[in-house]
Amino acid sequence: MRKSDKTRENLLAAAHEAFWQKGYSNVSVRDIAQVANVDVALISRYFGGKLGLFEATLDRAFVWPELLADGADPVDVAIAKYANPETDDVEISATAMIVANAGDPEVGDLVRQRLWENIIAPLQDRMGGEAAATNLALFIATILGASMTRQCLRLPAMADASPDEYARQLRHMVDAALAYVPGEA
Repeated sequence: MRKSDKTRENLLAAAHEAFWQKGYSNVSVRDIAQVANVDVALISRYFGGKLGLFEATLDRAFVWPELLADGADPVDVAIAKYANPETDDVEISATAMIVANAGDPEVGDLVRQRLWENIIAPLQDRMGGEAAATNLALFIATILGASMTRQCLRLPAMADASPDEYARQLRHMVDAALAYVPGEA
């Protein structure tokens, strides 16, 4: 690997961890350069600045090909990912990135747009039907909310559950979300 490629990867790794844990507005380019052990000017050279570096980390955020694969059940894929701690790095997960950055005044729109383009719109198209938008919103709220409850709040009934038990909990909540019919009493 060339030195420039290694430097770029070091910057991306440091930015990924910082932006995803602390949020865009709470991190400086100096912080990132220090962790990457490079001159701060290299951020501008490789990424055009802080925003470009953040965007580069987003390129990796919503890459989830198995979720959208032909024949795959998105519910099963999501439950397997979130129920198995080895597949979801709690420290720098996409869930943590969304929570830390989706409400940020500088990058929130960008985060929501990328999430929409890469995950929500394709899933909504795949689901089809009148209730697709509502059911998908409830599905995502369930998965993200449960993940945050387990990872951040660490409520014992979820945080201490085995992966199989947590998968059953998720399945119950997701099935309820997907069964919702707008307008019915």
